[in-house]
Amino acid sequence: MERFLGIDIGGTFLKVAFKENGEIKTEKIAVKEIQKKESFLENLREVVKKYNPNKIGIAIAGLVDKKTGLLTNSPNLKFLEGLNLKEFIEKEFNIEVFIENDANVAAFGEYVYGNGKGSKVLVCLTLGTGLGGGLVIDGKIFSGVSGSAMEIGHITVEKDGFLCHCGRKGCLESYVSSYGLERLYCLISEEKRSSFEIINLAKQNDDKAIQTFEIFTDYLAIGIMNIAHIFNPDTVLLSGGIIENYSDVLTLTKSKVEKLVFPLPLRDLHINSAKLGSWSGAYGALALAEVYSS
Repeated sequence: MERFLGIDIGGTFLKVAFKENGEIKTEKIAVKEIQKKESFLENLREVVKKYNPNKIGIAIAGLVDKKTGLLTNSPNLKFLEGLNLKEFIEKEFNIEVFIENDANVAAFGEYVYGNGKGSKVLVCLTLGTGLGGGLVIDGKIFSGVSGSAMEIGHITVEKDGFLCHCGRKGCLESYVSSYGLERLYCLISEEKRSSFEIINLAKQNDDKAIQTFEIFTDYLAIGIMNIAHIFNPDTVLLSGGIIENYSDVLTLTKSKVEKLVFPLPLRDLHINSAKLGSWSGAYGALALAEVYSS
């Protein structure tokens, strides 16, 4: 009997999706002492033992080297950099493991289980702490030669612009993310507010918050224009806390994209919100184990 396990590794939780006999169960597990490698690995062992799967898919925030399997860069999981999780689990449990960057996996989750079903060229953008991007072409994740494709958050949209968390200036992420939103609001109002507060102010029709989202969606639309002109997708899905809590971002962005994109790629382009929300990584990891292995 085939049992498939998907694990989305985050900074404070493991989100799990398990499929057996066609039924999917989900679980959110708080990870103790997440910043310690051995404690983390012990938590991972317990999850694998509990579900006893035949195959495992893993979504992880960071760049995974396709040739070595190593996690080479992960701003929020620094203590795991240089670790080969695929090799670790396969050796310890004799189970086949598939591992990918979380943004790629989120896109695949939407392709298999969400609003990306049937798409020929699907792009999923996650608007959260940072800006993640995933691409699925003809049912296959496109991750590039080394595994670092679709770092859409780090295309340059302003020469000498805002400083990005990656250390470069003018990255799209430095404008289109929770910290980008906070910077834009501060620029307009000269006040510091959290992204959550700015969203609530916008819902109350606060002028400065509305202005902030106008600029925010200007940059997001530019990013989507670049994607549309390079990849000619039929579907672009927006996910993450910002879009989930303030749906006007979708409406504003769509109207701006329509004015920026060439008519031919625009004809077949559909922009929508993602369906799976914060569970897209877990469902995508499940799909990695189930679909990629079939």
